[in-house]
Formats: sequence, C-alpha cells, structure tokens
Amino acid sequence: MSSKHTLSLKQRVVQSGSWTLVGYGVNQALRLGGNLILTRLLFPEAFGMMAIFQAVNYGVHMFTDVGVGPSIVQKEHGNDPAFLNTAWTIQIVRGFLAWGLLCALAYPVSGLYGEPLLAIMLPIAGLNAIIGGFNSTKLHTAQRNMEAARVTLIDVGSYALGLLSTIILAWLLQSVWALVWGSVITVLLQMVASHTALHGIKNQFAWNRDALSHLRGFGRWILLGSVLTYLSVEGARLLIGAMLDMRQLALFTLASTMSLMFWQAMQQLAGRVFFPAYAEVFRSNPQDLSRVLYKARLTVILPSWVLAVLFVFFGSLVMRLLYDARYIESGIMLEQLAAGSLVACVWGSYSGVLWAQGKVAATTALTAIQIASQFGLMFIGYHFGGGAGLVLGVSTSNWIVYPFYAFVLQRNGLWQPKLDLALLAASVLVVALAWPNLSKF
Repeated sequence: MSSKHTLSLKQRVVQSGSWTLVGYGVNQALRLGGNLILTRLLFPEAFGMMAIFQAVNYGVHMFTDVGVGPSIVQKEHGNDPAFLNTAWTIQIVRGFLAWGLLCALAYPVSGLYGEPLLAIMLPIAGLNAIIGGFNSTKLHTAQRNMEAARVTLIDVGSYALGLLSTIILAWLLQSVWALVWGSVITVLLQMVASHTALHGIKNQFAWNRDALSHLRGFGRWILLGSVLTYLSVEGARLLIGAMLDMRQLALFTLASTMSLMFWQAMQQLAGRVFFPAYAEVFRSNPQDLSRVLYKARLTVILPSWVLAVLFVFFGSLVMRLLYDARYIESGIMLEQLAAGSLVACVWGSYSGVLWAQGKVAATTALTAIQIASQFGLMFIGYHFGGGAGLVLGVSTSNWIVYPFYAFVLQRNGLWQPKLDLALLAASVLVVALAWPNLSKF
C-alpha cells in the first residue's frame, strides 16, 4: 500500500516539506561552495555570459511551458496512464521545440550583447532542453502524492555530481565551457534517475484526445503565466546586461542569487508540497483551505522575512566575507534587493493556492501587474540613479504589487490581513532605518 493511503495529509505535508527543505538547504550549500571555488577558477565575465544563457534558456523554457507538471498535480485524473503518457509525449515535443528556438536565437543574442561565443554556447547548452524533455512523469506523480524523499535525493545527487564535474572542468579548461558542459551533465543525470529511481508507470509514447483536451484547457493559462513570469524574473538581468555591462550583470547575479535564497526555498515548498496539498484539500474539503493556507504560510514567511532583514543591514558585510575584492560592489545590490524581499515574502507565501482552485487566470493577471511595475521602476531608477537606481527599482516593484495581491485574494476569500499588515508595518520600519545606506547612488 502506498504512503498516500497510509499517511494523513498533515503527515505527508510535514514529511514532504522536511525532505524538500533539507534538499534545498543541501543544494544551496553546494551552490555556495561551488560558487566560492568557481569564482576563483574563472573570471567574472564567464558568469556574465552564463547568466545571459540562463536568462535566454529560461525564457525559451517558459515560452514553451504548457503546464504538464501542474496539470498532473491539479487534475482529478492526473494518475491515469493515458493522461501521463500523453503528457510525456507533449513534454518531449516541447523539448525539441525549445532547443530549436535556442538555435534560432543564438546569433541574434550574441550580436545584441557583443559576445560571439554566445552563438556557439546556446545550441550546445540548449541540449538540456531535449534531455529534460525525456524526464519521466514519475517526477510529477511523486509531487502530486507528496512523496518527496526520492525526488530530493535525485535533485541533490545529480546537482552534486554535476557540480563536481563543473569544478574539474573549470580547473582543466579555465573557460566558460566548464559551466556549459557541467549543466548538461547535471540535467542528463537527473533524467536517467527519474526513470530508474522512482515508482510509477514506465512512460511510452501516446496521444489520447481526452488527456490532450485536459492539458490544453489548463495549459493555455499556464503558458501565458509562464511567459509573464519569465519577464518578471529574468527581465532585470536582461536589461542590466543590455544597459550596463557583463561585469555589473555578474555582480547583480551574485546579489540576486543570495537575496532569493530563501524565496527559492519558499517556491520549492509551494510547488512541491503546498500546491499539491491545497489541491487535495480543495478537491475534498474546500472549506478547510483558508485554515491550511494560514498554517502553511506561517512555516515559511517568518524565517524568510528575518533573513531579508539581516541582508538589508549586513548584505555588504556578507559579500565581503564570501567573495574577493572583484565582487565587493554586489554588497549594496544585495541590501537593496533584500529591502524588496521584505514584502515579496508576504505576497509570495500565497503561492500555489489560486492554482489549486484552478484560478490560473488570476495568477497570470497578478504577474502581468508585477512585470509592468518592475520594468517601469527599473527605467525610472536607471534614469535618476544609473545602475544602483536600476537595482533599487527592481526592489521597489515588490512593494507596489502587494495591494493588487490583497485585492485578488480577498475576492477569493483567501486574504489574511492580520498577519500581512503586521509584517508590512515592520518592513516599513526596517526600510526607514536602513534608508540612508539603501539610497546611495
């Protein structure tokens, strides 16, 4: 008998959440250790070029996202073999399509950023899209059932071996190609493990019309939402790379990676644990959804807010301790970005609950508002304060979007003002105390 039937929802949430957090913590420790080693073996420009590739690759990934994973988690018949095999077939087609788009974008991107090497990097590193397309749907089934142990081991194991390969290649090659081939090795290891280390059906090609109809209905809003999410997440990097230079892009990438450390942990929990839990509650006992949401938010919102406060006041010190003098300017960027994280962790803790209700369109509209705010404030910040003002604009946009989230959540009976308003008031106080340093241009 599977754990889905022997454990309660609360037990599965706790167990799955624990594994997810442990896995994320280990991966972050590996990522930090790897960065400390790789920044000593490679020059900042290598990380700048890799950041451009990652931004373009992520964009292609999001522009071709048809919601295969979320559909398997949210739909009532998400465990049906015909549905899973049709989803797997679509996932493979999407992988080849994404690789083709990366090949088509290679020369335009290299010309835009004045880096000829990008024309070769994109098609080769883009092989990750094809490899990842063959990932087993067992990964999504495990997420639906909140069986995180083996998925976490796959994530940590593949990342650790891929990082080790990257470090060895960096020592041997002394070039950006170490980062490229290291990423390919990581994705290949994960794909193989998804088929061999998880329970579930053995995938085969299928094209079931009913399954296709389900995927199309849920996926069209996922696609639009993914496109907007990409613009929101990667828009800052692309604009900084185009408006400033590779060095400043590398500094921003280091600062944003540090700033988003706990935010990404929150998103891991939201996607792998809370979203499946909300969906199950909504299918069986929708009246309990608000109560479950409140408990879930408390587990992530307070530690992420405290970490943001620490970065607001001590971001420069953290970056001086971790990196050499070439990267010291990323400290003020970290402090400015953390000021935005204070409120981003408040509205971000609602992640997954609207999807669980099937209200993907509302989430998409909120993402569109976030993008408009972010881009507008980035240009305003750049006009008045150059690079530092641009980064401050990214941070400020997180404050602007909260009222829109509160409005949508209130209309759906999900807004929790007592918790939110207390944290917002405390965030205003923190920013007021730190403002003399944050406003330096």
